[in-house]
Amino acid sequence: MAPGRSLLLGAEHQLRQPFNAISLLIGELSQGVSGRDRDAVIEDLRYALRLSSSWLDSLVELEKVGQGQIASQPHNLLLSDLLARLQDHYVQRFAELKLRFRVVRSHQIVRADGALVQRILAILLDNAAKFTHQGGVLLGCRRQEGAVRLEVWDTGPGIAADMQERVFEPFFRLENEVRPRERGLGLGLPLAQGLAALSGAEIGLTSRPGGGSCFHLTLPTAVPRPAPRAAEGGGSGDYNVSTNPLEGTRVLVVDCEDADMLCQHFALWGAVIDRVPAGRAALADGLAAGPALLISEQDTFVACGGWSVMAAAQRGQMADTALILLGEQRPESEPKAAKGRLHLLARPVKPARLRALSLFAISTR
Repeated sequence: MAPGRSLLLGAEHQLRQPFNAISLLIGELSQGVSGRDRDAVIEDLRYALRLSSSWLDSLVELEKVGQGQIASQPHNLLLSDLLARLQDHYVQRFAELKLRFRVVRSHQIVRADGALVQRILAILLDNAAKFTHQGGVLLGCRRQEGAVRLEVWDTGPGIAADMQERVFEPFFRLENEVRPRERGLGLGLPLAQGLAALSGAEIGLTSRPGGGSCFHLTLPTAVPRPAPRAAEGGGSGDYNVSTNPLEGTRVLVVDCEDADMLCQHFALWGAVIDRVPAGRAALADGLAAGPALLISEQDTFVACGGWSVMAAAQRGQMADTALILLGEQRPESEPKAAKGRLHLLARPVKPARLRALSLFAISTR
């Protein structure tokens, strides 16, 4: 938007439309319409009020972004939780539109403000729903070096190359047909771009007419903080013990029914999570990275040869790893590889107990 141009003045004409409609509809009601006609008029009134409220909310939100009144508060964000929330929120809407909707889950952890990222993706999904008449929409992500790119694909009409930059301009609206009552002010994508800039992220578009579109948001992956060093001379210096001692700790999680929950908690505590399938080769690769802690369901760990894999890693001096198994009964014959390293955690897993046991296991390995 050009510097100095008022958002409100730019939207004046569009904003008058629902209010003019409300005035006319009130006039119809005053004429004493009844029955189905009255119900239809009331429904049109409700729609006009919802539309005007939605447009005003968009204006206010974009104005807040422009005035710097929205601040980004980045933290370690587990994408699986965010994607699950969006799937739950949109699955019914896309079903009602008779569109396929698929979410490809990811256990990547990014450094971002979760509320802003969710708002951006919601705008992109709303936009896809508005312009896609048949086919479907896909939400997923792909890894890049030091980053993760979240993508919203649709099978809509696509956007010509000379229009792709303009769709991020306030009040610009494509002439593509949209569903009745879904034509907006043209503020959604500019708002998404503004929120992305606040997050230190990049938003972009690839599209071609007749071939659908892909809007993408690139976020940095979470980077563990280096462990603090003691002051020279062997003293502790003025270093204050972190209130989050698991931050930066590498944790290996083996897939099981509790894996999503485990990853979520460790992500909130700032740990660097490697999640691997329940298999011998995957477990060996995970241990080769030298995690401080391995956590698995006990039967799963045994079934994929965990004891022998762990012993081999220790023989090769590839790992000095503490082990937490979810289960209540200790193995009858504790393998040599587990001596002094094995800890059991009973279900249901309680976050406070998980955190305390993890710290203890790592400190005594």
